[in-house]
Amino acid sequence: MNPVIRELVNQQIRQLTLKELITRARKEGISLTVQEARQLLAMLQQPPLDIADKKRVKRLKQQLREDFPHHYDTAMALLKPYEHYLD
Repeated sequence: MNPVIRELVNQQIRQLTLKELITRARKEGISLTVQEARQLLAMLQQPPLDIADKKRVKRLKQQLREDFPHHYDTAMALLKPYEHYLD
């Protein structure tokens, strides 16, 4: 993976705020509660996600599937253009 792309994506994830996450979700037709958004941010940011860590990405995807089953398929469809970074 290109190290510049990797760092840009990691930086975007680290800097994502609660308000931004909820706003982005709503724009895409995903209704997140504040509690769900907080839980999701905690999964992504603590410890900080490195998209190059394939084991962590796999665990994160599994955790998302378990914790957000009603949002998982929609979220994965939205991430389709970036899927090659998350495999």
